[in-house]
Amino acid sequence: MLTRKIPSTGEELPVIGLGTWQTFDVGTAERERAPLEEVLRDFVALGGRLVDSSPMYGRSEEVVGAIAAKLGLQPQLFLATKVWTSGQRKGIEQMESSLRKLRAPRLDLMQVHNLVDVETHLATLRTWKAEGRVRYIGITHYTAARTPRSRP
Repeated sequence: MLTRKIPSTGEELPVIGLGTWQTFDVGTAERERAPLEEVLRDFVALGGRLVDSSPMYGRSEEVVGAIAAKLGLQPQLFLATKVWTSGQRKGIEQMESSLRKLRAPRLDLMQVHNLVDVETHLATLRTWKAEGRVRYIGITHYTAARTPRSRP
């Protein structure tokens, strides 16, 4: 699979990742999760690593965490999720919840989603990175026009 290097570290990641919005937002029934187990198993078998989620995506974090643990895939995955609430305390609570749901000792990438309280969360994320709770930090938005660099 084609890969690209993360500029700051040189770590290589496949250019194709697995998004979890809607698709992984399912219940606990075997009939709902079995197809997703197959998807995640095949994704990793074919060289995939990056799985992207968000608390905003319903049960997706919990489902990814449960399936990855069941199949023993956690070590092969590069887990990315987001924080998208206001306030430091709520942000920390949301990020802690993501760690629990994804069943991860640390996250590979935590991003501030849609620029919600970005300065507050970046301060927390810098601390978490220094502590080893997250490897990479970032910011997301669905349109470039909302980012400071693209503003007039």
